[in-house]
Amino acid sequence: MSATALPFEPIAVDLRDYVTFDLDGATGRRVFATDVLAVDLVCMEPGQLIQARTFATADAIYTVLGGRTWIVTDDAEVTLEPLQSLLVPAGVPHGLRNDSVDPLILQVVVSPPDEAPPANFGPSGLDANEALSQDDPQAPRRPPLVERLRRTLGG
Repeated sequence: MSATALPFEPIAVDLRDYVTFDLDGATGRRVFATDVLAVDLVCMEPGQLIQARTFATADAIYTVLGGRTWIVTDDAEVTLEPLQSLLVPAGVPHGLRNDSVDPLILQVVVSPPDEAPPANFGPSGLDANEALSQDDPQAPRRPPLVERLRRTLGG
């Protein structure tokens, strides 16, 4: 160990302890956080979505642990199956939805963690248009992304 390194004691966590579903909306729980990154576990019932959001300076990695999710950006829609992962670079507006009949368990890694809401993935967060333009009040609204997020949910 170098003179500047702090002692490290690894502590394993059981992600099953962080799985929480709510029929009113997606749930998120913080698993780990450092100055460099945050790891959250997000759970979504069938038919739920996370409104469009943009992390101006943070990259986000979404990994499906169980279920299936659709990640929607202005330019694409990607389906992720269990153990598939997707990097969404900083500045890219994106939203998620669970159109499947199965519950979704998603691991989200955000770096740096400053922009990641610690556990606010529910429907009470920013609305889709606010989230898309939160960094620039003059930014145009992006209804195609919002429409695609809600397309199969009948909203």
